[in-house]
Formats: sequence, C-alpha cells, structure tokens
Amino acid sequence: MEHSARNETPTRRTEILDAAASLFAEKGYERTPVKEIAERAGIAPGTIYLYFDCKRDLLLSIADRIIGEAWSETEAELAPLDREAYVAALLQNIFDFVRENQAFLQALIPEIWTDAELQDQFFNQILAPLFETGAGYLEEQIAVGRARPCEVDVVIPAIAGSLMMLPLFHTLAPNQFLEGVSEDQLMEELTRLYLEGLKPAPEGRE
Repeated sequence: MEHSARNETPTRRTEILDAAASLFAEKGYERTPVKEIAERAGIAPGTIYLYFDCKRDLLLSIADRIIGEAWSETEAELAPLDREAYVAALLQNIFDFVRENQAFLQALIPEIWTDAELQDQFFNQILAPLFETGAGYLEEQIAVGRARPCEVDVVIPAIAGSLMMLPLFHTLAPNQFLEGVSEDQLMEELTRLYLEGLKPAPEGRE
C-alpha cells in the first residue's frame, strides 16, 4: 500500500531507491540493513517507511524502475523495425541490460527464487505487462501472415524465459556457458532460432 508522502516528495523516494540499489549491488540484499540504506540516503531510518512498506518493497521498486525504464527505451527503438531486425534488437538490448545491471540482478534473482510472495509481485507487477506487449506483437504478426498461427500463451512465456535466462548465464558465468562463442555469433543463432525454429534452411541459405 502506498502512502501519500510517496507522491508528495518523489525526489526523496528516488534518493532512497538509488541508495538501496547501490547497496544491494555492493553487499547483496540480505546483508544490507535498512539502517544503512537510510545512512547512505542521508535520512533517518524511520523515514524510509513513509515511502516503502518494507525492504522487499524497496527491492521490487528498484527492479520495477530499471526494467520499466529499459523497456520503455526498447519499445521506442523496436517500433519501426521489421520482424528480423525487431528480434535481433530485442536480443541485443536484453544482453546489454543484463551486463549493465549485473550486480543488482545478482542480488535480485536469489530473492525471487526463494521468496514466493516476491515471485508473485515480480510477475504481476513487472513481467505480466511485458508478456502482454509481446503477445500483442506476435498476434499482429500472425494476423498479417508474418508468423504462423500458434498458442500465443505458450510461445510468449517460452521465448521470454530463454530471453531472460540466456543473457544471465552468458553474462554471469561466461567461462562455463558458451565458452568460445562470440556475442555476435550468439545473436545471429538466437535470431534465426526464434524466427525459423529448427526447420531446414531455405534454398540458397546455409
């Protein structure tokens, strides 16, 4: 539940989010006490609770902010692109996002995996709107004959899952995952996989 003070002083809320994000990235979520977040933000510990219900609310709000901002920029970039360029640009943007936010994601992911309530909040607040956007795009492609008819509710989560996990594996464990494969090679292969599946290549293309 949001308190009225959150809407009255957005700058203070942003300062708290910035302080928490930097500490979570440096120390991890569990090892960062609210008191230390308050100290870095230059406020009294109790002030944080005027803007956020708990530390979990802080974590989710940071994730919502960085993913939302990144997705808004990506949507604007993808809008004019054809199907192949759309998939290639989406892949590259996701890899760039994971690389740029690696430290924070390392703090976020274990909490999502182990906290059922946070899982539900993360899906409903952050992932569900992205899934809806992806489903809308795929349905448009099907309607104009640029994609085969399919079960959109199955395909979108499947693609989204690989789009999220592959960059994480490749970025967080580069020496264990796809060692020797360049990012350009990975982008090319994944783009072809999403657009063509594993069917034989058309004549004239290898």
